[in-house]
Amino acid sequence: MVTFPRAADRLLAVVALVAAALLVSLVPAQRAAASTTVSYRIWHWNIAGHAYHLGSTTDGIIEAMRGSISYRDPDFVSVNEMCHSQYDAMIDQLQNMGWPQDPLNFARFEPMLPAGDPTICAGTAYGIALFSRFPLGTTDRYTLPSDGQPKARKLLCAAVKATPQVRFCTTHITTVQSYQQSQLDYVRGVLDGYRAAGGTVLIAGDFNVQPHETPLDPWYVPAVDTVNNGNNSGAYHELDDQDPICPGWGEETTENDVGGGACGQARKVDMVFTGADRLISYWEDPQPIGSICGAHRDLPCSDHRIVDADATVTVG
Repeated sequence: MVTFPRAADRLLAVVALVAAALLVSLVPAQRAAASTTVSYRIWHWNIAGHAYHLGSTTDGIIEAMRGSISYRDPDFVSVNEMCHSQYDAMIDQLQNMGWPQDPLNFARFEPMLPAGDPTICAGTAYGIALFSRFPLGTTDRYTLPSDGQPKARKLLCAAVKATPQVRFCTTHITTVQSYQQSQLDYVRGVLDGYRAAGGTVLIAGDFNVQPHETPLDPWYVPAVDTVNNGNNSGAYHELDDQDPICPGWGEETTENDVGGGACGQARKVDMVFTGADRLISYWEDPQPIGSICGAHRDLPCSDHRIVDADATVTVG
């Protein structure tokens, strides 16, 4: 005897099929919502705030920073060798130009030398700083392994308040070669920890090591393998490593020692890195050093170039 399902059973079956179809249709949307693609512009400059400016805020360096940031319109700003007097002045400048979304929560400073020495930065602290267009959340401050010098090398990282998975960091590695590897390994360990927890990390700074040199081999991904930069085993891209001027290496970020870098260029020590697994597209372009500083506005503003970079990354 052939039996047919009751009307109630048929109704339940239809409901189950519709529910299953809805579930299947929702899963991709939920997955898409869990991962977002975002583009950020990063601006970095070692301004030689004491070496070239003695902590001054009136010799053109503040105007130079403001002008470049206004023109380049970055989302994140990294500054090395900055005096706290210059940091305070830049906060005023960026607030006045309406750059930050939250004018009271967009800047962080970490001293490498404390305030109080009148021969350094006109008595103010000397260190590294970051600025963000977006309101900032948790801030992490790290002291790198000591190189035996009075200047304590630092790593400064801040999360974006609305998307705490995103962190922007700045650092300034020692010039003492025997300690560069340990400091770079320490910084990379912190970044690896953020990434292992599902974070997207961008870091800019003066690494005082060039792309082709051994201490950065554990940073660059193995896919970066050129005559200018090989033997790499890391998980990061430097945002200039695709530049056709010098593939795998990029463009110089100093100008005083032509031939000290690759492809006949001066040294490249200022860089922006992010994890390769989160990176969709990227570019970087160091800018020539402007000579609009000094008492007569005719001197170089630094011995380092401004680094301007873009990165499209996944978040979440």
